[in-house]
Amino acid sequence: MGFFDDDPFDNIIEEFFGRPKTRYRREQFIKGEDEERVIDFIETDEKVYLIFELPGYIEKDVTVEINGKNIEITAQKKNLENVKDYLAQKLSYGMHYKRTLPDYINAKKFTHTIKNGILEITFDKKK
Repeated sequence: MGFFDDDPFDNIIEEFFGRPKTRYRREQFIKGEDEERVIDFIETDEKVYLIFELPGYIEKDVTVEINGKNIEITAQKKNLENVKDYLAQKLSYGMHYKRTLPDYINAKKFTHTIKNGILEITFDKKK
C-alpha cells in the first residue's frame, strides 16, 4: 500500500453508501493523476456510479455509448454562441473517454444525467 492509496474521501463514500462486497480497483478505470481530478468511480452493493467533470458542456454536447463491455463518452460543444473566445477552441475540440467496464455490472441497463457540467452514469450490478 503506497502513500496515496489511502484516500480519506473513499472512507466518506463508504460510510455514506456502505462498503462494497466486490472491490473493483478505481485504478483500473481511472488512468493517471489528470483523470483522478475529473473522473470518479463509486460502488455500492447495488449500483456503480461513474462521475465525469465536463465543465462547459450541456446534455446536447455529450454522448454516452455502450458497446459490449466498453463505454465511450464524447463531449464536444456544438453551439459556441455566447462562449468566450478563450474557451471556444477547447470546448469545440472536446473530450473523449473510452474504457472497459467491470464484468459485474449490467452494461445494458444504465441511466445518465448531466447537470452543471457533471455527467453521472449509473449502472445496476448483475445479480
